[in-house]
Amino acid sequence: MSLETEIQAAEDARYRAMTSNDLAALGALLGDDLLYTHSSAVTDTKASYLESLRSGKVKYLAARRDGVSIRGYGDTAVVHGHAQVEAELDGGRRSLDNMFVNVWVRRAGGWQMVHWASTAIPKQ
Repeated sequence: MSLETEIQAAEDARYRAMTSNDLAALGALLGDDLLYTHSSAVTDTKASYLESLRSGKVKYLAARRDGVSIRGYGDTAVVHGHAQVEAELDGGRRSLDNMFVNVWVRRAGGWQMVHWASTAIPKQ
């Protein structure tokens, strides 16, 4: 299987876990050293990100990505693309339209995402 196919499968699994609130599956896909920077500039660790989902502060309702490019560098992959997310944040529904970059690292247990950063696309 090619690196691009492996990362695409990992990304698909992560989006499924996010939108189904499967924290066990999501936790396995995230590195313990995760640094997750939201489009609001709030930054989470793996523990704080998962807690925001566990507590219900954040609930992903739907997510779609397109325009994705994947570049491999040995056991590291950088993903860039466009994500549209429907979520409940602190009880209010939000539609997020973001460009993102994330980084995956191949580890003994498989691929894990270790970095996410997104930027809101300005409304015209």
